[in-house]
Amino acid sequence: MKHFRTKGFTLRFTISVLVITAILLTMVISVFSALQVNRSTLINNYLQNNEQYAKKLALTTNELLITMQQNIGAIAKISEREQVIDVQLFDDLFQENTQYFNSVVVADPNLVIRAISPHTTGVEVGDRLNSEQSKMAVELKKPFVSKPYRATTGRLIILVSAPIIDKAGNYKGFVGGTIYLEEKNVLNTMLKEHFFGNGSYVYVVEKTGSLIFHPDRKRIGQSVIENEVVQKVVLGKSGSQRVINSKGNPFYAGYAYEPSTSWGIISQTPTMVIDKPLQLLVKRVLLQSLPFLMLILLMGWWVASRIAKPLHTLAQFSDEATLHPNQVQHIPDIRTSYYEVRLLSQSVKIAFQNMNEDINQLRNEVKIDELTGLANRKAFDAVMGKWIDLQVPFSLILIDIDHFKLVNDTYGHVVGDQVLRYLSQTMQDISREKDVCFRYGGEEFGILVKHVGPRGAEEMAEKLRTELELVNSPAGQPITISSGIASYPEHTHSATDLLLMADKALYQSKTSGRNQTTVSSIK
Repeated sequence: MKHFRTKGFTLRFTISVLVITAILLTMVISVFSALQVNRSTLINNYLQNNEQYAKKLALTTNELLITMQQNIGAIAKISEREQVIDVQLFDDLFQENTQYFNSVVVADPNLVIRAISPHTTGVEVGDRLNSEQSKMAVELKKPFVSKPYRATTGRLIILVSAPIIDKAGNYKGFVGGTIYLEEKNVLNTMLKEHFFGNGSYVYVVEKTGSLIFHPDRKRIGQSVIENEVVQKVVLGKSGSQRVINSKGNPFYAGYAYEPSTSWGIISQTPTMVIDKPLQLLVKRVLLQSLPFLMLILLMGWWVASRIAKPLHTLAQFSDEATLHPNQVQHIPDIRTSYYEVRLLSQSVKIAFQNMNEDINQLRNEVKIDELTGLANRKAFDAVMGKWIDLQVPFSLILIDIDHFKLVNDTYGHVVGDQVLRYLSQTMQDISREKDVCFRYGGEEFGILVKHVGPRGAEEMAEKLRTELELVNSPAGQPITISSGIASYPEHTHSATDLLLMADKALYQSKTSGRNQTTVSSIK
């Protein structure tokens, strides 16, 4: 026996090593593949979410500025009727606008202050304004929003002005509301709500690339034009990309241009935010695969032993016959050896097939949204692409929960998640088996309605909207949704254009008052 064992590795050992190596390599490749897919999905989600978020903030900022201009215009109308400005009345008007302006001033055509509130700004009635922006307000004689500048008080401010025109049409000066950028103001009050515990934050630049809002107030007024994203947004572009900030830290940034003021709004998330989800994914895959791995390893060892046993018996017989020919009594009975080898080989094949099915199942789970159980964005893209390739008619319903942030702020994220699952279940209840319900991201969802045109999709969307507005959600009251619909091939033959058209229709529903459904216009 010693002579036999010194000739090299046994067949049992070699087959066992090969089986274990194959299983481990397959496992590593599967985990790596799932990791790469999930990494790509997370990156795309953060880029797209930040871009959409920046666009929403740009729209909100535009609406805010319109309101501010309207309020300044209203004060100007009141001032037109007053020969002498009532100080108490003016102070009352300012108090009604303190949520928008840090101070309000009335100046005549010679830039002499006729009224100002509050009275702690550092300037008084009778003082003369000398900033270029004040002179511009007089020269333009129409409403405008200035770029940031240093006032005589040393503050970095933005001026929102409206002209004062008397009944005869004569220009009598202007009313100006100021925003103190380095102090608490309407802009940072609005944007400070948009910070997240994962390190994401929002900042705003004006058209020269200088910061007019940043979580760190010490940086307001600094130029960040060297930032690649800032260079694009001040040129009027919107989009998303990976960027290195001025401190050398990598972020996933989305940016949007606000045309009325030429401001750029950037929402960004540190790239390290995806590390923890990826680590959890690897851990989950390994834990879920461990029982299968152990089972297959044991089976592999058993298969190797069964394959090697008859050959090992023959090898022992040959060795004994060579060393002790006289002592050999009979040839071992191996009549069923080859049948067992074939049977066990088939078992190994089945075992590997089972393992591949398990791995494929793990890969498929990457396409499922973990919170709602619906298809995620990757699965949505795949299904829509396949239907278009096969020329299958369908409609796309994009859905957004109205005022969902208020649900999270009021009831907490646990209830918010329950509301998302409640909407997901309701979508599945009203849709058909051949339709695909998916979570697009955040509080945005959708349904791919197979073999149904715009009218049928609108009926389904309205059924969903009506049911939600009549039944209490987990938040204790009904929720409302806004929907946008586009159909293939009625509206377009392109997946990208179909998504854009549905999103545009959804945006129209939101801007038209929410809680409604809009079907995209046919090109």
